[in-house]
Amino acid sequence: MINLLPDEHKKQIRAGRTNVLLVRYFAMLAVAIILLSGLVVGSYAVLNTSRSAAQAKVDDNEKQVDDYQQVRDDSEQFRSDLATAKAIMDNEVTYSKLIYKIADAVPANVVLESLELDSEKLGSSATMNASARSYTDAVALKNAFIEDEQLFSDVSFDTLDYTDGGGEYPIKVNLSVVIRKEAL
Repeated sequence: MINLLPDEHKKQIRAGRTNVLLVRYFAMLAVAIILLSGLVVGSYAVLNTSRSAAQAKVDDNEKQVDDYQQVRDDSEQFRSDLATAKAIMDNEVTYSKLIYKIADAVPANVVLESLELDSEKLGSSATMNASARSYTDAVALKNAFIEDEQLFSDVSFDTLDYTDGGGEYPIKVNLSVVIRKEAL
């Protein structure tokens, strides 16, 4: 086929085709921009709504936290009290077992009148007052304490007195003893 159209006319046809292609591209670009703008606006609206809902939930939670602030303060105080009690219990010296051991060491016909137990004085000299029915019973008390090496050391008489009218236990005994720390 022979193209007999003038060159000027051919240029106009080519320019027209190019213009049609450009119009199509611009139309497609405009549609794409409108769609993307719609997606951005829609995403912004959804995110803004989500942010508002999240902020409302945060405000509600902060209100609930404020409502439970007293409970939190009480629980913190209770936790502090428990820590204090634990510290006290860790440092506590239980004397009940020690008292039973001492009572087991006391022979018949002797009664203890006074016994001071202090965790700081354990391992150092302490005074024990007792009453006995006879001198033999008082000596038996001293010997029983001397024999119980796990419980006592350095047992000696401070005083040994007979009191007239002392009743059933007329002999008053003052013993100096060292109660071992290991006894606890």
